[in-house]
Parts: sequence; structure tokens; C-alpha cells
Amino acid sequence: MNSKTANIHKNQSQPDGPHPLYPNLEMNKQQLEGVYSGCSDFNIRSFPVGGGNQAVIYYFDGLANVSRIEQTVIEPLMGFNGETVSIGYVAEHLITSASSKLVATFEEAIKHLSIGEPLLFLNDEPQGIAIGLSNWQARAVEEPTAESVIRGPREGFTETLQVNRALIRRVIKSPLLKMDSICIGEYTQTSIIITYIEGLAAPELLREVKERLGRIQIDGILESGYIEELIEDSPLSPFPQILSTERPDVVCGNLLEGRVAILT
Repeated sequence: MNSKTANIHKNQSQPDGPHPLYPNLEMNKQQLEGVYSGCSDFNIRSFPVGGGNQAVIYYFDGLANVSRIEQTVIEPLMGFNGETVSIGYVAEHLITSASSKLVATFEEAIKHLSIGEPLLFLNDEPQGIAIGLSNWQARAVEEPTAESVIRGPREGFTETLQVNRALIRRVIKSPLLKMDSICIGEYTQTSIIITYIEGLAAPELLREVKERLGRIQIDGILESGYIEELIEDSPLSPFPQILSTERPDVVCGNLLEGRVAILT
């Protein structure tokens, strides 16, 4: 174990490198409480499961949908009268949420908690379940004030990446529309989507975009201007080198011309 991994208990630092979950609820609880020490919005709920086993669910106020956690996770598990079950059985048969994923390391657990997905653990299981019950507050889709038009759709991107991704897919319905996800920012862990149409975008252009994004080393990305400055050829040039837009139809038009779009 390196020094950074050891410091997770002493300094509440996130471990460096894969750190597997423990098959013990109390040890996992101590680890996560250490990471989120001083976070009053970090919630822990323990409850019994059929067969005498014990479960714990972790989530953040304001990021997770608490009412759906009760309906799709806590009620089905507490009402289960069978024998002791595995974490895989719980994920496939007891949790009624449409989206769930097994996690095996603290890095995965912290990543899912940070985007609002609650985590469920069972005793004697070295894995947890990340449940797709995030509850982001999103601004409604409306026309961008800086790019109003006389004709055409009056839709604009919002601050929510999932909404922006859907606005593009509503226009370009082809399965050749690809979207690759990466994270940038040491502290913000900002989600970035590279989107392009396979067969139209030149492979060398796509490769160059991914290489430039992969070279970015920064504490955080707060808006798209950070990325624009870090990947363009001449940041001090007064002439635009990258098209910036709030309109999905403009992005789709450029994708159909073989360009690559970056969403954040």
C-alpha cells in the first residue's frame, strides 16, 4: 500500500490506484466516513434484509432521489422474506430501479456517489451496487438569448450534459453517431463527451482531439472556455479557431460536415 492509500484513514484522502471494497460493512463505512468527513449532506442508512443479513445505503442530499430510494431499494429489500441473498441477486431481482451497476473499488464507489447515484452494500459482500437514482435539478430547454433565430428550432443547450446529449440524438438518430465520455479535472472530475459521426469525421481529426484532451492537466473545468483555451493552437490569437455554440442544430450541422464536437 502506498502512502496515499494509507492516508485515506488519516487524512481522508482519496486512495491512489484501485482499492477494493471490504467484505465487511463496518470497514467500508469507516473508509467512506473518512473520505467524506465534514460533509453534513452525506447520509448513511442501515436496514435489515431477509435472511438476517444487514444492508447499508449511502447517498448525498440534493443529488439523490430520496423518495425513489425508499420505494425501489429499501422497501423491496426490507420486505424480502427469503434466505440470505447475494449482491448479484439483489441487483437483478430485488432492486426495481431501471439502472444499477456493481462496483468493486472505492474509486468506483466515490465516482458514483459524486454524480448522485446512491450506493448499496451488503454484509459479507466485497462489492456494492450503484443505483441510477440521481436527482439533478436541470434548467428547462429554451432558446439561447445570444443565438436567436427567425426560422428553425428554438432549442438551446442547458447545463446538464444528459439533456444536451439527448438534444443531439433527437436530431441525428443514426447509430453511427458516437459519443465517447472522459473526465477532466483533478477536483471537479468534469464529464466531457466527444461526439462525432463515424465515417464522416476524419480518423486523424478524432485522434488529434482525443490526444489534446488527454494532455490536459488541470484542477477543474468550470465551463467550456477552459477546454477551448487548452486545446486550440494559438490561445492568444484574436481570431476564433473553435466554434462555440449553444444550439443543438448548429452542432448537428457541423457533425454532418465531418467535424467533432465536445460537450461539457
